[in-house]
Amino acid sequence: MVLARREVRVSDSFENLTFATRWLGRPREHWAELGSTNDRATAWARAGAPHGALVTADAQTAGRGRLGRAWASESGEDLYVSAILRPAPGKAIGALGLAVGVGLREGLARWLPAAQLKWPNDVLVAGRKLAGILCEARWVGTSPEVVVGFGVNVGRALFPGPLAQSATSLRRELEAAVPSREEVLAQVLPALERALDAFFAGGFAAIRGRYEPHCALVGRAVLVDMSNGTGPKEQATALGLADDGALLVAPADGGPPRRVESGDVWLAP
Repeated sequence: MVLARREVRVSDSFENLTFATRWLGRPREHWAELGSTNDRATAWARAGAPHGALVTADAQTAGRGRLGRAWASESGEDLYVSAILRPAPGKAIGALGLAVGVGLREGLARWLPAAQLKWPNDVLVAGRKLAGILCEARWVGTSPEVVVGFGVNVGRALFPGPLAQSATSLRRELEAAVPSREEVLAQVLPALERALDAFFAGGFAAIRGRYEPHCALVGRAVLVDMSNGTGPKEQATALGLADDGALLVAPADGGPPRRVESGDVWLAP
């Protein structure tokens, strides 16, 4: 399917933004509508797009989150962003999504300083989802090629169906003086670049102290899916994060601490 670049209109200021970054968002493509910014970034990466190249869109018709879940992608209201990252060969990238969470939270803290991180891929405000992250990687020889997508709910006030109770936005939280998408992206990208620089230099251990104090799970009773959907949820207490980004939990039955490296985690009712 051939996709047209957005037409010239008032919101062209979004397409022509410049950012206070050294490499992230240089270059950038902006689209009026895409199936998925991650899919477009993947195609661009395979065509040779450089480290830091960015795809943004006003709307997605097939936006998705982690584990293939749909991401509601209203037109012109929120941020839909995907970055192409080319870490050096040999770099561990398993906790890359956590680094992205650190950057998002720190950028959004200008407006919502109480925002929290829900391991492994969400930014929350008062328990409701404000932003989500999706990392997709492939290897070209020994070099990883990663597309990191994130969505931030900015301007919408209403959410469909069950999202009405589980999601939030800058508009819902601030009510007045809501920043524009341009302002949010211009604030988030430099913060994200700083978090990624630290992560690529020192791994998750280098930013653990910037993640853990804002983790919504630490010290709380949680339900853990250790079986990727094939078994019952297990109750535990979240203890903190390991230097590689794994979530450390103490089982409710009093057994030794366990590592959660993937799967879903929920706050226990």
